[in-house]
Formats: sequence, C-alpha cells, structure tokens
Amino acid sequence: MKNRCSHCILPADLPGLTLDEDGKCNCCRDYESHSFAESDITREQAKERFRAILQKIRGQGKYDCLVPLSGGKDSSYILYVLVKEYDLKPLAFNFNNGFQHSQAIQNIENLVNRLGVDLVIYKPNPHMLRKLFRAFLLRAGEFCTPCNMLIDATGYRIAQENGVQAVMSGASAFLDPGLEGVSSAVYYDQKYYYEVAKGLVTSRERKYYVGPSYSQKALRRLLGRAPYNIDVLGYLRPDIDEMHQALEEVGWKRPADAVQHGDCLLNPLKEYIYYRKWGCNEVTGLYSVLIRSGTITREEGLERALAEECPEVPAILPDFLAAIGITENEFEEALKRDFREIPNMRSNLVYRWGKEFVQKIYQVRGRT
Repeated sequence: MKNRCSHCILPADLPGLTLDEDGKCNCCRDYESHSFAESDITREQAKERFRAILQKIRGQGKYDCLVPLSGGKDSSYILYVLVKEYDLKPLAFNFNNGFQHSQAIQNIENLVNRLGVDLVIYKPNPHMLRKLFRAFLLRAGEFCTPCNMLIDATGYRIAQENGVQAVMSGASAFLDPGLEGVSSAVYYDQKYYYEVAKGLVTSRERKYYVGPSYSQKALRRLLGRAPYNIDVLGYLRPDIDEMHQALEEVGWKRPADAVQHGDCLLNPLKEYIYYRKWGCNEVTGLYSVLIRSGTITREEGLERALAEECPEVPAILPDFLAAIGITENEFEEALKRDFREIPNMRSNLVYRWGKEFVQKIYQVRGRT
C-alpha cells in the first residue's frame, strides 16, 4: 500500500506535498493553521464583510453581478444563495464546451426558471476548441486549460458588456479537493497558455479565447473599469450538507457517478489522467478534505478512496481521442508530459510582488 499522510489520505509522493516528522502533510497543517474554530474572523464576521461588499454593488445597473453557472454544486449554490438569501439580481452565464452532462443542463434550466434569473449561454467554435484540446494534451499532458481560460475570458467580457462590477464564483479551500501540485486549474495563466497554444490563436481571436493578463486586470480594476472576482464560498463557508439541502429546494440533482465537477462529461477522463500520472485523483482529495473537517474518519475515507480512486478507462476516451485526432499511442505519450515544466507567471518574483501589492489595495477598498 502506498505511503500516505498520517492524518488525511493524500499520497506522500504527490507533487507539492511535504510530510513533517509525524507524517502529517502540509495541506493538513495549512488547514489547522487557518481553521474556522481558531480563525480571528468568525463565520458571522465573514458574512458581514460579504454583506458590505454586496451593498457596494447592489442596484448599480440592470444586473448586480455575474454568476458563471456550470450546473454543478458550487456554482448552483452560489446562484441560489445570492437570489434567495441576499435578494440580488444576478446574470447567469453558462459556458458550453460541447461535453456538458445532461443532468447539469437540467440543473441550469431548473435554477434559472425557479429563481427567475436571466441566462447567457456561450458555445465556442467546436473546431477551435478541439484544436486547443489536442495541443494541450500533446504538449502539456492536460486538456482542461482551454475551457478554464475560455470561462475566465468570456465571463470577464460579458461582465464588462453588461456593466457588472462583480463576478461571483469561488471554491472554498475547505470544500474543494483541488490538488494544487497536480491541478492545471491552479497553475495556468496567460504565459503558460500562450506557450502551449503557439500558433493556434490569432490576434483577432484573443478577445474571445484568452482572458486579460493579471496586470491588465489589476490596472483596470484599480481604475474602476473592470469587474472584481468575489469568492462567495470563501465568505459564506457552507458545508456540503448545507449546500445540498439548499439546492434540493430548486430541484438540483448531482450528475450520475459524479463526486466533483460532474457537470462535464470529460471529468472522468481528467480523473483517469490524474490517477495514471500520480496515483490519486480528486476523489482522494475530497475524502482528505472531509477527514480534515471531521466529517468522516480517516479509516472511512481510506476505505472509500481505495474503492473509488482507481478509475477504469473512461468510456468517452475513444470518442474524445477521435474527435481531437490523437491515437492511443499518442495519448500514452501525452501522459508522460508534465504541465509544470512549462513556465508560468507565478515563477516571476516581480509578478508575485505586484500581486501582493494589488491585493492589499483591494483589501483597503473592501473588495476582498
């Protein structure tokens, strides 16, 4: 059996993971140092700060905010709570990559109908998206960045076109099993994107396929000309049961066989790639989060993970490879690629200093 953290169940050899002398990983140590029980900011104080932010954006235009809506748990809960508990008028935005789960589509329809929310659906050129999937899989060993960048770019553009001051999203670190060392969603930025997508995106297409750089966003936000990203779940800190209970009211259902991010039919393929590369996936991450929060015991989490974290070859794999023009042999070679070998902006000291400086200004302005 693989060596794991003595507190949660993350594998000891996971990229970015370090164990102390007691065998406890840095993720568990970080959780304990920022635990809600010991935090200087209580949950109610965090909610008060959130209400103060809402007062600044409420009633400033036709819509109070933009909510990227995938039909999954997190985004559905954010839309629900903004309308039902905070009486905001949001504009919902859905990105359709052509691989949406049917239940996620039904969840979106139920939500906007029952909450009375306007919805914008954006579906990019499928030929262009397939080219990007192919390039990122062959060159970086992952295929999620094209969608992540498109969601960011399109949400930003729609918010500006509608005069919206805030994009409401977020995935609480205490709920989301995102594995930072192995997740391209945490790693990617413009520098990384352009390095992988060389020659695929023309200057005319950048407006639609690439989000503004961090420096561009920061400057525009400081000048009041660009929307802020608000981490709703970071402020509200709901637990999973609380989220599911609220969503039952609007007929939300979890997509079949989904643990996390079940809104996309390609998610099982992403989980399969994770496991082939690192011997674990987001199932492992999720149960580790639940262990840290005390929702389940380590024994329970390990038992579930051992039964679930080794995924079978996804049924969608052959069709996906055919759609993007990759053979099985090329796919096996792609699994050897590591996106972390491609540079991003986070390795730049000036970038890190600049980001810290801008974040402090946001805090002074009460935006974060």
